Amino acid sequence: MTTMPTNEKITKNHSMGKILFWSSAFSEPLFTLHNVIAIILRKDLGASLWLIALMSCARPIVAILSFYWSAGLCRRGGIKSNVLWAGFFMRAPFLLCPWFDSAGFIVFATVSYSFFFRAVIPGWMELIKRNVEQKKRGRLFSLSAAFSHAEGVVLAIGFGRLLDYDPGLWKVLSVGAALIGMGALFIQSKIVVEENLPQEEKLSWQEIIVRPWKDSWRLIRERPDFAHYLWFFMFAGLGLMFIYPALPIFAVDQLGVSYTMAFAGISVAKGLGFALSSPLWGRWIEQVNFFKLASLVSLSFALFPLLMASSVWWIGWFYLAYLWYGIAQGGGNLLWHMSGLIFAKQEESSRFSGVGLMMLGVRGTIGPLLGSWLTALWGPTAVFALGGIFCLYSGLGFLRSRFARESIIIEKN
Repeated sequence: MTTMPTNEKITKNHSMGKILFWSSAFSEPLFTLHNVIAIILRKDLGASLWLIALMSCARPIVAILSFYWSAGLCRRGGIKSNVLWAGFFMRAPFLLCPWFDSAGFIVFATVSYSFFFRAVIPGWMELIKRNVEQKKRGRLFSLSAAFSHAEGVVLAIGFGRLLDYDPGLWKVLSVGAALIGMGALFIQSKIVVEENLPQEEKLSWQEIIVRPWKDSWRLIRERPDFAHYLWFFMFAGLGLMFIYPALPIFAVDQLGVSYTMAFAGISVAKGLGFALSSPLWGRWIEQVNFFKLASLVSLSFALFPLLMASSVWWIGWFYLAYLWYGIAQGGGNLLWHMSGLIFAKQEESSRFSGVGLMMLGVRGTIGPLLGSWLTALWGPTAVFALGGIFCLYSGLGFLRSRFARESIIIEKN
């Protein structure tokens, strides 16, 4: 196998680095607004607990459908085409918010965003793999993510004040953010990639539905290290999904937060935690055993619901909880995106990333719905405790795994 010349590596790294940063910059306004959709639904549109629960449940469930997109059965033009089309459909519904401003349509637009946001990940990560040398991927990805979240902090302050002044401005902000996001597609269209498209097979509907599951199950059985990672990451994800439906109910009904307060916590405090911690996570992923790092991420998430529940006594804990969540999310985001590349090594990474999407969809059918039911039955605080226990189990499981005692998974070039 021929090795890429050093000067060609530098050129590709530099070019892809600029594309990563500018794509993140153009995508961030809609992502920032998307983070507080549940608050908008509750405060401005009077959405019920069960509609918010439906949205919270549907967003991860559609990852199963996006798994089919990423598996290649829903694309015909290759990896780059997959990324561009998913990016377009992810943003398009928000352009219609001024004309369709019902709670039901906003839920549809949000779920559509979640579908294509997930669908684009395997293809996007494969493009990074092909254009950035292995030892630079984690750090470059973390820096671009930190940059976009720092941008989100600034945007959130302005968004919060505008919405407190006039709650109806969320429609204008949605359209503007979607239009700006389309600029990322122009940037990504500049990526040069050699496509090796397989000869198209004629498959029955049964085969289209079943084959990705068979391929995923085969991959899990062949790779016990990847299976262990999926199992414990599944519990951390379930814990957080229990909590998500309870958060807007807790924030609006028990804390009485304003839009400015919501943005200050969800976007500003969380964004600062993410932006400040991401470069550290990016450095650690090159130095620390992957399972030990995953353990630290899950244990960090376990502390979030405890801090959030404490905000009934002092509102400052609300902001500190989201600051801490942002720190944990900086590591979780890196692990989730980079795991496919790390475990794939020299194989096609989209297979591994696709299985991660499938597992997200599986836990999404359970977590938010059960979390919503338990919130109605027990209240948000009890659900916070349950979610924290699941994250704690995940962290201890990663730490005690036999793979935590082996060498660093990342192979240096």
